[in-house]
Amino acid sequence: MNIASIAKLVDVLEQSIKSDAQNSLMSWGIICDGYDSKVDKYRSIIGDAKSWLANYQSGLIEQSSISNLKIKYTGAAGYFIEVSKLNSSKVPDSFVHKQTLVNASRFVTAELKDFEKDLLEAESTLASREYELFQEVRAEVLSEFDTIKNLSTKTAFIDFWVSGAYIANQNNYTRPKLHSGYDIDIQAGRHPVVEQIQRDFISNDLSMNKKSYSHVITGPNMGGKSTFLRQNALIVLLAHIWLFVPAREAKIPLTDKIFSRVGASDNLYGWQSTFMVEMQEVANILHNSSERSFVIIDEVGRWTSTYDGMSLAWAILKQNHDKINAKTLFATHYHELVDESVKLKAVSNFSVAVWENQDNLVFLRKITPGGMKKSYGLEVAKLAGISPEVISEAKLMMKLLEQEHAQMSIESLSPTSPQPSHSEERELEQSRFEKELLDIDINNLTPVQALNLISKWKQK
Repeated sequence: MNIASIAKLVDVLEQSIKSDAQNSLMSWGIICDGYDSKVDKYRSIIGDAKSWLANYQSGLIEQSSISNLKIKYTGAAGYFIEVSKLNSSKVPDSFVHKQTLVNASRFVTAELKDFEKDLLEAESTLASREYELFQEVRAEVLSEFDTIKNLSTKTAFIDFWVSGAYIANQNNYTRPKLHSGYDIDIQAGRHPVVEQIQRDFISNDLSMNKKSYSHVITGPNMGGKSTFLRQNALIVLLAHIWLFVPAREAKIPLTDKIFSRVGASDNLYGWQSTFMVEMQEVANILHNSSERSFVIIDEVGRWTSTYDGMSLAWAILKQNHDKINAKTLFATHYHELVDESVKLKAVSNFSVAVWENQDNLVFLRKITPGGMKKSYGLEVAKLAGISPEVISEAKLMMKLLEQEHAQMSIESLSPTSPQPSHSEERELEQSRFEKELLDIDINNLTPVQALNLISKWKQK
């Protein structure tokens, strides 16, 4: 590597190309001052034009004693000297007549013609001259292309390792142990980005093997499920590019691919809804993952109806379990999967721990064994600032839906199964009545409609 030639090239670049050069190559302001005499000359002419004209006009006024003499410019006529008709007798012999107006006459001089010629040449030539010089510098850079590429590759390589070492040292990372087996074991894993923002980040473990390679993770919104999924995918990725990882200990199997199905996005230009995009990504996972892959799936099936989404989530979980055997973290709010997944021997249930009382909900951010059958959606909505009126209405609707779901389940039982008690039926009917009562628009209710409602309630 010829370092001397690179140093010379750096000097050329510093002397020739402005650090704040214009974005357009065909505009002024690319070449540094002092690099080219023609560029300097053109810039001087353009930059001094106003002051030259002002000084020249002052000199002509003094020479001719015409106090209202003015130098003007138009696109058609160019630069000219305008003298009022009252002062036409004072015009010097050096003025050459150009045009007569009603109240004034226009003249030029040899000096003004030369100035205009130089100015127009400078304005029309400066940009092309700068571009010509830019091309020369570019050719000089290209002549050292191999040397530059070699040097930049080595510099990038050094920067990569030094940056990785610095981050690992600053944030207490550990060296992962890559192996050719199947099992993955991460102790006290952390998210490398979130822990920089959130104080006292809660670490979590992950252990997967042939007996438990698919984990269903339930828990509330904002509880930390998505963070847990992504941090483990990032740890696997960092280990495979030979960097230390944010964990106390990490044993990572050689992984062929990392698949991620998280977030919400659509492709309106391609007439693809959020649900369609989600299904395409899931299809890609099912078609291309293997038992050597690491997969994270976050809330699949939520962009369609509850039963459609839940059925798809179950089928996707089962397909991976039965056919693919990829190590998979599967976050969901479909609590039915907690019960159904017991049919799949290699599926384990985990949940995000929370603490709650009548007034507060605290996210503990800890992944614990066992599923959770509550999403705390209303509590999270309350924390987000949803009004008590809306929360109250939501609670009433949720209670009604839960009772109707329970009633449907009871009705589907055999005749020998226990039937709901009279008090349960009365409570369900009362909830329906309360919702109907709350939904009445009193301001738009006619007397006849009111009488009909009262009559219906009396019959019930």
